[in-house]
Amino acid sequence: MRIIKLFSIFLGASLFLASCNQTPQTATTPPAPYPNDAPLAEENQDDYWAKDNLDLQRVGDVFERAESPQQFEEYLNEPDGINNLDLNGDGWVDYVSVQEFQDRDTNSRGLSLFSSFGPGLVQEVAQLFLYRDQPNYPGARFLVRGNDQIYGGNQFYETNWLDRALPLATSLFSDHDPYRSPYYLDNYPSGYNTYQVVETPYYRTRVEELYPRPTLAYVTAAPAYWDKIKIKSPNNGLHLGQIKARLVNPTKDQAEFFKNNPRQHFAKFNKDNKPGRDNPPRSDRGDERGNPSKDERGAERGNPGKPDVGKGDKGGGNPNKGGNPDKGGGNPNKGGNPDKGGGQGKGGGQGKGGGKKP
Repeated sequence: MRIIKLFSIFLGASLFLASCNQTPQTATTPPAPYPNDAPLAEENQDDYWAKDNLDLQRVGDVFERAESPQQFEEYLNEPDGINNLDLNGDGWVDYVSVQEFQDRDTNSRGLSLFSSFGPGLVQEVAQLFLYRDQPNYPGARFLVRGNDQIYGGNQFYETNWLDRALPLATSLFSDHDPYRSPYYLDNYPSGYNTYQVVETPYYRTRVEELYPRPTLAYVTAAPAYWDKIKIKSPNNGLHLGQIKARLVNPTKDQAEFFKNNPRQHFAKFNKDNKPGRDNPPRSDRGDERGNPSKDERGAERGNPGKPDVGKGDKGGGNPNKGGNPDKGGGNPNKGGNPDKGGGQGKGGGQGKGGGKKP
């Protein structure tokens, strides 16, 4: 009996020691997927988002180079530049037009960036605001606000150029007639050549090489001085119902049109594969804006051999020579005042000369 008892004690002790030497096994659960993984599903990888194809953060770099609203518009539409926006889905980059706010005060000026696809067919893309804390400052605070439909709400990019006398800021605060681009789809300035949409990753690489350190910073909310800006864009609230690009916050008619009219994927890395319709005609007016040569444009966009970009003389010619850009091009909004309640037209577009009030 004593032997059996000792054996039982020994066996129990051995089992106890063996259990102490084992690594405890704990149940593990796989990590939850990152919330942004869903939009990257296989079927969505080819989606073309409008917000990713006109880089608002780098609009400030283009503004910094320009000496007038006309030249700013020209630089926005340079081939292989900052613009890869294709809202109508034809495979060709949309022409981005510029319009000064007629609404202004002592401290504030504004520019509207928009694309026009014919009389009364306007989609505003972004608004640019210049604000001076005091009228005697040489420069201004610079703020870009993306259109809510394209970029989503509270998309602000800013920088402080109050103490810097940029040529375009000086021009906007001077006494002059506000500029409004006369150009729209198939009615372009002489010297402008349409160019093809490229895939978004290629576009991102391109603009990051052009402007490695963008002058504008993204802010998660409107800056404090935003409440002091009271001026309104002339194109505020104008939008197209028929857009073949994904929008962050589409209107009901935009969402319905996109659902029923899927975009054809024209974007190519190889630009020799010509997509979409035939190359549209250009305006037959004279060279109104002194288009710079390709070499000059390249130098202005970051060539280290060109000193003091944005302050000194910039090639590109005088945008005011050769004709009045406000004459002869036709007003794409002719036929109605968008602020007087013109409704949306058939097919989701804007009505005759009308627009949708904000």
